Amino acid sequence: MKKILIIEDEEILISLLQKKLVQAGYQISIAKNGEEGLRLMKETIPDLILLDIMLPKMDGFKVCNMIKFDK
Repeated sequence: MKKILIIEDEEILISLLQKKLVQAGYQISIAKNGEEGLRLMKETIPDLILLDIMLPKMDGFKVCNMIKFDK
């Protein structure tokens, strides 16, 4: 089963994305801020990350940069 990590802080978007993606057969992990997203990324090794730009604690641009340079 393919894994998707959703890094998003808006509950309505999380709910909508999770519902549709689970129905499509994906395993979903959810993080509500950038720091939690980076931690979950290392734990779950997702196939795809859906990343919001405006996040608490660490914005999406910084998260993206950290993912890009993570070995």
